[in-house]
Amino acid sequence: MKYCLINIMILLGVVSGYAQISDFIPTSHFAGGVSVAQKGGWLPFYNPALLATNERGSISATFENRFAVKELSVQALSVSVPTRFLCVGASVSHFGYSVYSETLMGISFARTFDPYLTIGVQFDYYSASFSNSIGYKGAVVSQIGLFSELTSDLCIGLCAFNPTRQRLIYCEITKDIPTWFSLGMQCQLSDAFRWSCQLDKVWNHACVCRVGFEYQPVSTVLLRVGGSGAPFVPTLGCGVKRGSFQLDVGFERHQVLGVTSVGALHYVF
Repeated sequence: MKYCLINIMILLGVVSGYAQISDFIPTSHFAGGVSVAQKGGWLPFYNPALLATNERGSISATFENRFAVKELSVQALSVSVPTRFLCVGASVSHFGYSVYSETLMGISFARTFDPYLTIGVQFDYYSASFSNSIGYKGAVVSQIGLFSELTSDLCIGLCAFNPTRQRLIYCEITKDIPTWFSLGMQCQLSDAFRWSCQLDKVWNHACVCRVGFEYQPVSTVLLRVGGSGAPFVPTLGCGVKRGSFQLDVGFERHQVLGVTSVGALHYVF
């Protein structure tokens, strides 16, 4: 029964791969899942270069409920601290439950050299726990990101995760750690309206196109709509700011598997 559950989890991850880059990283709460070029919106494991666009330090907690199945939930915690020479971040993400789980821990460094070039690197430790009898196996993976502010209203971002294609090999078990590349753009169309798009390429999978729109009617509220993949998966979300706190929620609906929800709470200090 336990191994049957594992197979079901893996199958769900494959079926939902149209929109999710990996099992062990929460889906971005931004519109359409666009995340690689979000100025001031650093999310762990998506583009470490965006860490340098945060003007203040922050702590974030994220929870994703995939298809209302608790065994497929993902939790993440991150912290970022800007310094005079470098911006530093640390994060951890966990997916699964007692029978099978995956954990990713990372530390990030980013620096802006000029408005046209921001570079970030991240070193992650990925581990998978196969069962109580087999134990867990881990590996170090790298990540590099670039960010460029071409104009005050147009930004582009690029990220490569696990470009060396690290794998886990334990006894007779071989598990590929996902390798992906993301290229995205963010355009500020007006003071209240923003458009973003992104192209994700996971190794040995088809490219996924994402698009998102954000509307800010007042300074404390953000409304988001977008979508990704083929067949198209619509997304809907919002963000609310109050003082140093911000709450973001997002939803996406798979036409077969159902609704995935994600929520993130941020504190800026």
